[in-house]
Amino acid sequence: MSEYRHLYQLIEASFNLDGIRELCMEVKLDTGIDLQYENLAGDTNRRKAQELQEFARRNSITPELLLAIHRLKPRADLTQFGGPAPDISKPERPIESGGNGTNNSKPAEPEPPKTVYDNFDITIRPSGAPHSYRIEAKSPNGEASATAPQLFPFENDDYQYAARSLRDVQISEPQYANDMGEILRKFLFPQPIQELFSTTLNVSRAQGKDGIRVRININEESSELYQVPWEYCRDDKSFLSLNADTPLVRYMPTNRAPAPISVPSPVKILLAWANPKSLDELDVQSEIDAVKDALAAFTASGKVIIEELPNVSPNTLVSKVRQSPPHIFHFIGHGALLPSGGGALALDNGRNAHVLLDGDRMLRLFQGDDTKLIILSACQSGATSDKSEKSSSSQAFMGLAPKLVWGGLPAVVAMQYDLPNQAARPFMQTLYEFLALGKPLDTAVTEARIGLDFNILESPYWGIPVLFMRAPDGNIWA
Repeated sequence: MSEYRHLYQLIEASFNLDGIRELCMEVKLDTGIDLQYENLAGDTNRRKAQELQEFARRNSITPELLLAIHRLKPRADLTQFGGPAPDISKPERPIESGGNGTNNSKPAEPEPPKTVYDNFDITIRPSGAPHSYRIEAKSPNGEASATAPQLFPFENDDYQYAARSLRDVQISEPQYANDMGEILRKFLFPQPIQELFSTTLNVSRAQGKDGIRVRININEESSELYQVPWEYCRDDKSFLSLNADTPLVRYMPTNRAPAPISVPSPVKILLAWANPKSLDELDVQSEIDAVKDALAAFTASGKVIIEELPNVSPNTLVSKVRQSPPHIFHFIGHGALLPSGGGALALDNGRNAHVLLDGDRMLRLFQGDDTKLIILSACQSGATSDKSEKSSSSQAFMGLAPKLVWGGLPAVVAMQYDLPNQAARPFMQTLYEFLALGKPLDTAVTEARIGLDFNILESPYWGIPVLFMRAPDGNIWA
């Protein structure tokens, strides 16, 4: 069965509003169905593209829509949707500007639409009493705070049961995510903050923006909250991190200003993994294949270069990174908790055992402005033997991630629980597809969550990835 649900994203990236208007005319001529551009809700590329995709689905004319896209944009790759392969021998048809009374002889050059969010910042600080916190929110529409300190229900039986159930991904079910979502909503969204949130989202939509970026800023003195699965938090309607209008990030402002750069050409990705025999064996190949598959068209065109570093050791890693710093470093393997409470990567020592690379050395290794994103993936082979190593890996990466961002890295994606292989593959594939399209990182992560939610309906694995970020607008490139 062809997969159409993300077709709107290709339309959004390939056509401006005049282009979508002409696309509607093409489909109407092909099918005889009364498809009117003016009847598509919204006034942005994204909304028009979403409405066009939905119209085609309802009227069973998606194949005709794909053919129309191919005629206007023959170089677009539609094979993932069951459409034609790209034809680079044909030029794209110029899109004439219409509907405004102008006569442009120069063809309009469609530009990828810029994703624009308003920021909704939620800051959590200790109040002085055990497990008690002050919560404040700030947005372009004002500020709000809880009328009294909020008590986090660490000791509550319902919270502990939901947390344990989500952590054990073998038994995790959507109901546990719903239960956790309600617990976190009551803590994070007391009435004054919920009212400001709703107002900000409505104003943002009315202004034609893509929504609001929910940035959770946890004070360093409240580091025990790093282990809370905020990614399952709901507002009064839905899960925040499963809504493209409300991407959720763990925001970590530091005294080091981000140093954005133009999108590099080519983008260099270092894909490294370690599977020391002294630790549980991991099946890393599925995730490696997912990354390669997602970027196949971009590597073929030379826009992306993937370098692989198998059985990575400290020596091979430092040699590779110092000689050719990657823009994205993706590590698949084990982590370990240190006596200090921090985390470390478990690398190969070349003698069938492992050696630990801690956060301080990681920061020294990736100093500079080249590396924009680190992905730490503790995948799970699906084995049901002793899970202690797997559990410590995810905890270690969750301890390592904030340290790297506090130290100056723009963004880190880590896994708060061990992501099963059948979930890691679709998540990573969608994540890289959207990054390759130049989308903000938080948008790419959100779309990867949505794709994973539809890919595996019976388990809420979409909440396992965590995005730590200090880039204020989600753009790790520009």
